[in-house]
Amino acid sequence: MDLGGSLAVAVLDSIPSLVVVLDRTGRIVRCNRAFEHATGYPLAEVRGGVLWDLFVVPEEVEAVRAAFISLLADRTGGQKPASRHENQWRTRDGELRRISWSDTAILDAGGEVEYVVGTGTDVTERHWAEEDLLRTNQALRALVEASPLAIMVVDRDGLVRVWSPAAERIFGWSRREVLGRVLPIFPVEREAERESILRETFEGRPLSGVEAVRERKDGSRIDVAIWTSLLRGPQDEPESILAVVADIGERKRTEEALRLHTQEVQAASQAKDRFLAVLSHELRTPLTPVLAAVSTLEAGPGLGADLRESLAMIRRNVELEARLIDDLLDLTRISRGKLELHCQAVDAWEILQHAIHICCAQEVAAGRLRLDLGLTPADYRVWADGPRLTQVFWNLLNNAVKFTPEGGTITVRSSLEETAEKRLAVEISDTGIGIEAEMLPRVFDAFEQADRRITRRFGGLGLGLAVSKAILELHGGSLTAVSAGRGHGSTFTVRLPMREPPLDLDDTISDLAPPATASLPAEERALRILLVEDHADTAAAMADLLELVGHRVTVAASVAAGLAAAASAAGTEAGFDLVLSDIGLPDGSGLDLMRELVRLYRLPGIALSGYGMEDDLRKSREAGFALHLTKPLTLQTLKAALLQVTAASGGR
Repeated sequence: MDLGGSLAVAVLDSIPSLVVVLDRTGRIVRCNRAFEHATGYPLAEVRGGVLWDLFVVPEEVEAVRAAFISLLADRTGGQKPASRHENQWRTRDGELRRISWSDTAILDAGGEVEYVVGTGTDVTERHWAEEDLLRTNQALRALVEASPLAIMVVDRDGLVRVWSPAAERIFGWSRREVLGRVLPIFPVEREAERESILRETFEGRPLSGVEAVRERKDGSRIDVAIWTSLLRGPQDEPESILAVVADIGERKRTEEALRLHTQEVQAASQAKDRFLAVLSHELRTPLTPVLAAVSTLEAGPGLGADLRESLAMIRRNVELEARLIDDLLDLTRISRGKLELHCQAVDAWEILQHAIHICCAQEVAAGRLRLDLGLTPADYRVWADGPRLTQVFWNLLNNAVKFTPEGGTITVRSSLEETAEKRLAVEISDTGIGIEAEMLPRVFDAFEQADRRITRRFGGLGLGLAVSKAILELHGGSLTAVSAGRGHGSTFTVRLPMREPPLDLDDTISDLAPPATASLPAEERALRILLVEDHADTAAAMADLLELVGHRVTVAASVAAGLAAAASAAGTEAGFDLVLSDIGLPDGSGLDLMRELVRLYRLPGIALSGYGMEDDLRKSREAGFALHLTKPLTLQTLKAALLQVTAASGGR
């Protein structure tokens, strides 16, 4: 056999497989270009070298040598049969490759092996793929075995081919019981769903988290979520369906418990709101005749200084009690996101001056406190809710007065800050008890005060600052506090954007909200008023107060009495100019009364009530009341409301 001829070399090099020719000792005689390329060695470097010593990894050398010797020893005569095996080789650059060999012995004339021709194919990538597939299958098997979700594979006929341990645990059927059978988890009345799921998934519409009811082996029902996916065969043909099922019974029970708990919480919240509304009404009702009587006495002539001061003290404390009730209701509105603003163009300068006068004038006049004003003259007109802004300044100034000892100083400074948005800044400082550093972050939390000693000494619920901060934030402003610590006073800063009124806004405030302040003209005229109030003390005190300022009052204690009085006066000189009516009456509602008075006599009215939530105002508006006043009433507020309603109605 001539291995060196040019023709033989050309033939070897044209073969794409690896070809190597060995002598009887396993030494390399000839190789082709494919072999050189795969190993990285040219023939000149490996000729005469023992094949397995040059290329085969050490752990496989003995197996390769043994196969070679076995091929030499096989004396069946004639051409030797091919020997097939795979070996791992190391190339010149150190890379490990897997080669599949077919070895053929070439015999000489005497029947002895003269050469061995090895033909090889590099199967490294195929081997890797097989290993990857094996690892993938092992991983998938482990996943199926360990998954808490029920995993199942169903063929085109609906027969179960895979049934995971979780499926056994969730549904109760063992693998042996379901493999090769129709999936048994559908309740009788839901059998049609099986075919529907098979059909839709095979048509390319798999399920994704669909909730359903399935059946366990013991007949019990279970809530599940289902995902399906189409599995394809070697030729990409639809072959079977993978279904993953989650037991969502516990989740559903939790959701139901949460729903019931939410309902309970909402019911408790509504009960709390109703309780607070009723409580505020019951607390306000006895305050109303007290404040009305005090206002009547204060308006009388010939009062001595001591008596006038005592009456002022009573009035202040009644108003403070009403303010505490309002703060409590405001906090409820804030927590429910129901606090509403009724904005218009207001002069913040006038509101601040008014608040300073109301809160500080008496203490300053008595010499108990010193007031230092640094109000920079400017245009302080802002787009804001006047009553709410008044409430903020009242809360801050009342706190300053309450927490500053006799002889201390309250300082009020105002300025306009030119930032990205022009803002009004008002600083209210005092030389009072101060705020400790650890309390500053919580000073605006509801029901927070520095410590129990302050609560015992000064009283209060700790609501005013929380409500004030919420009001300013609804305006787009802010409220901040600083203090050097206990005994060093504190400074609260109000910042309010100087915004222009919206162009498309209906330029009105709530037609049921009383004005924050009112300057009444001197020419107030006497009115004929129908006062409907079933609380005897309140009715008497209100009538006295109204008559003191020149009005004529007819009192009725029920819906029927009010309608009778209106009917009696209709069309006469004694006809009424307006009605003041409580909402809760013994034989009905002031709302029903107002509807009838509007329908029959077009009589304007003002609602008087201890209830002041948004829903109460809405109902008053719908019934026809022009204003809704919350008890107790100051004389100033009552006079302003009467003027506003009669001016709007054009008089009678």
